[in-house]
Amino acid sequence: MEKFFKISLAISLLLAVFFALSFYYPDVGFWKKEDGGAWKNGAETEEIRQPYLESDGMAAFVPEENFEDELRPPLDRVAERVSKKPFGKFVTPQNSPVSPERFSGYHTAIDLEVFPEELEAEVKVPVKAICSGKLLSKRTASGYGGLAVQECEIGNQAVTVVYGHLKLSSISKNIGDEIGVGEEIGVLGNGYSVETDGERKHLHLGIRKGSDINILGYAQNEAQLSGWIDPCLYFCGQERE
Repeated sequence: MEKFFKISLAISLLLAVFFALSFYYPDVGFWKKEDGGAWKNGAETEEIRQPYLESDGMAAFVPEENFEDELRPPLDRVAERVSKKPFGKFVTPQNSPVSPERFSGYHTAIDLEVFPEELEAEVKVPVKAICSGKLLSKRTASGYGGLAVQECEIGNQAVTVVYGHLKLSSISKNIGDEIGVGEEIGVLGNGYSVETDGERKHLHLGIRKGSDINILGYAQNEAQLSGWIDPCLYFCGQERE
């Protein structure tokens, strides 16, 4: 009887120590306390995911510190400007937020709209490079008017960046010139003119995986979007000046 009592006492002491450690050091046990919330089973706690790029069909996580010093938004207040055509939106002339609409398909970029005070032709809206890299192309293209394409690396991923609807004559850099992050590339073209190929005044910003130039504005099936990266992953959250 005395032996049984000693064993029971030892087990009780061990359990008391375990629960005391679990209370002061939640990671010791299986229970975690959410900030400002109740105790929750650690196995059910949602994993915090980092932004990632997809490469060759596999998702490779890219920690923010790998690219946060490499990028700058092309315009200020990006999140407020993406009000009509975000990345991946399926657009047709019947459902488009823009009228009249000339295009159909899944949007491979984000459209950054201008604010009312920037609409007038005399108001110059400078567009800045989102990353550092060489200018690959500057030309007039159907559906864009003035267009610039820049090569860059984002989180060790080679990409090409498409800046559409620019005033072509405002792009002072020559093909092959290096453009620094945050450096002005040009200004937005005037709305409904040859500078934007008849489109409204706005910036089409696309990020294409790889080093080949591809200025496709709309993919014809959703699977093709995997070749593009949503710029809002970098610019639609907290912005840096």
